[in-house]
Amino acid sequence: MQKEYEIRFSSRGKRDLNKFRKKSWKSYLDFVTAIPALKLDPYGVGEPLKGSFKGLYALHFGRKPECRALYQIQDDLVVVFVLRIGTRENFYDIF
Repeated sequence: MQKEYEIRFSSRGKRDLNKFRKKSWKSYLDFVTAIPALKLDPYGVGEPLKGSFKGLYALHFGRKPECRALYQIQDDLVVVFVLRIGTRENFYDIF
């Protein structure tokens, strides 16, 4: 049986998700729809990042605006930790 990862959110991730729920309902639904796949295969759903973001993954979702969810996989805890959710524009500038 394949293990299922638990999804957890940082305080920033929770804030971002609430913002999406209020401002961009369609993008919010796209993210929520992607959660079951993220739970089953977090390595296959997102793309691994490079450089200063090495060890993190980005899940692309939504259209107009195109959005990202930045997450970290913690295999020892079987957890996917969502750090940030936002639109593609200037997404990686916060780090």
